[in-house]
Amino acid sequence: MHLFMLLILGIVLHTGTVYAEPGVAGFIKTAEGSGQIVRSGDALPARTGDILYVEDIVMTSDQSTIGIMLEDDTVLSLGPNSRLELSDFAFAPQEEKLSLAIRLLKGSFAYMSGVIARLAPEKVHIETPDAVIAVHGTRFLVKVVEQ
Repeated sequence: MHLFMLLILGIVLHTGTVYAEPGVAGFIKTAEGSGQIVRSGDALPARTGDILYVEDIVMTSDQSTIGIMLEDDTVLSLGPNSRLELSDFAFAPQEEKLSLAIRLLKGSFAYMSGVIARLAPEKVHIETPDAVIAVHGTRFLVKVVEQ
């Protein structure tokens, strides 16, 4: 029993350290089909559990979807053939550091707001090639149509 408790404690402490890393925005909660994370110019396969950092670009291909959970409990669901950039993310409410900036470059995504939108909605910026969205609700769907 003692060994089991030490194992659980180790897992909890390890998880806490991962999310304390600077620049961590969240993680991929679900990945159906094939997708990629573009980080510093390198394309990596997107897999469930992968950590996402500020400035990562997440892409889906045909018939693929990716679900993202950010550290403030914001949920993003990317549809097929989508490209989304996590431009900025800061979540330290105790230090009054709150910001979320997302750019949908292509495709579609559903958004469900987390803590940042509830505490400081003016700090949430969602951009598309043609518009900037102000967040005043908790859920919406955005689709960028290629011209």
